[in-house]
Amino acid sequence: MRYYTEIDAVEELESVDMTDGIMLTGEDCLMRTEDQRLLVQSLLLDPPQTAEDERLVLLQRRQTILWLEKIEGCAAMQLCIRLPDRPVDAFLPRTQAEIERLSGYMSRPADWLKTQVAAARNLNPDLSCRGCRMMISNELLFRALMRAILDAVRQRGIRKLSFLLPFVSEAREVTYLKGIITGYAAACGIECTIGIEIATPRSACIAGELAQYADAMVFNVEELVQLLYGMSRYDTRKVISCYLHENVFRHNPFIEFDEIGIGSLLTIALKQIRHVRPQMRLSAIGHCVLSEKGRKFCQDAGIDILIAQQHQFRAENIPTVHNIH
Repeated sequence: MRYYTEIDAVEELESVDMTDGIMLTGEDCLMRTEDQRLLVQSLLLDPPQTAEDERLVLLQRRQTILWLEKIEGCAAMQLCIRLPDRPVDAFLPRTQAEIERLSGYMSRPADWLKTQVAAARNLNPDLSCRGCRMMISNELLFRALMRAILDAVRQRGIRKLSFLLPFVSEAREVTYLKGIITGYAAACGIECTIGIEIATPRSACIAGELAQYADAMVFNVEELVQLLYGMSRYDTRKVISCYLHENVFRHNPFIEFDEIGIGSLLTIALKQIRHVRPQMRLSAIGHCVLSEKGRKFCQDAGIDILIAQQHQFRAENIPTVHNIH
């Protein structure tokens, strides 16, 4: 079994002791500085009409600099970049002060911005415009981001890396985004592999179809638990602590692997994948796959890479093997 550490902010790299590989996520670069936040917010609330929009040119230049910093400390590692997955709401201004700052930045009335923010917000962000949906809905922004990432990768001398497409639920999402990524990668002379994240029950049900377009499949078990239980992973204490106390739940499904629910769904997906691509590389993300039951299931199923944040490995007392420094 191999272990990859999931890193969002570049500072987290300092606390990573030992790992087989790194999965970098992309959200922090988009919102890392005040100027960057304002730029991204302006593009979301007043979308560009052409790729020549000066804001996209500026975004690409700034993102290249940020990604050069981000990959510097892990360029020698096995590297996978998980494309942004947070809902669009996470990038929008929340307070009146943020609206006022953005109003000054964009030279737009604050009242107009409030209307745009209200229209862009979702009633249930985790089930709306996020992952692949956000990238396709904001294609020009996504293209600028990809050019920046690949330019940074090229400058660091990396010639091979993997991308993970998050929150997939339809094969055409994959073919759409894969075409953009591989086109830019080829232009930069970078060998690129594409992984698909199985994070929705539908993607698990069509895993065989998705496998035809992927070089790897990653099961995001935490997301699958959330959707199977209809329970937010951010609000678990409000319900689960009571349920555990009253013995309604025997365990917290976000911590302990659910063999009946998640196990059954993964078994369905794995059977389809093995039928189409017997040698497909398989991974799993989430705290619960680090539990004893989770690791045994993954080992028996041929899932040979587990991905989690460093503190989750430590919580389960799982030693990883290669020093990244």
